[in-house]
Amino acid sequence: MKKVLFAVYNAPAGSIWINEALRSAFGMYGEDLEPVILFLNEAVLAVRKQCKPEIIECLPLSITFKYLEKYNTQVYAVKEELEKYSIEENEIEPHWNLKTMIKEELPEFVHSFDKVVFF
Repeated sequence: MKKVLFAVYNAPAGSIWINEALRSAFGMYGEDLEPVILFLNEAVLAVRKQCKPEIIECLPLSITFKYLEKYNTQVYAVKEELEKYSIEENEIEPHWNLKTMIKEELPEFVHSFDKVVFF
């Protein structure tokens, strides 16, 4: 099975990019592709418990979490970005089942995928 990385680097507030990355990732299962989601830069703000994309008419996270669990989709964030935006571990929504990595690991991680899509 081919692996596709959806790397999101735009802020969630006022942006549909995280929503579109999630919708695109979930659509990959029908195509026999394995999606993985990576939050970079300001996109790490989406992992906070207070993030409510439905306020700007995007897919509610409650629906997203059902799909993440159903398909066991892997979600990653860059540790330094979480620190930059002062996101503590206890502020991260547990439904993300978030895995973190340091910036040094990014090149090897990104190159391990068959395709990479940036949002």
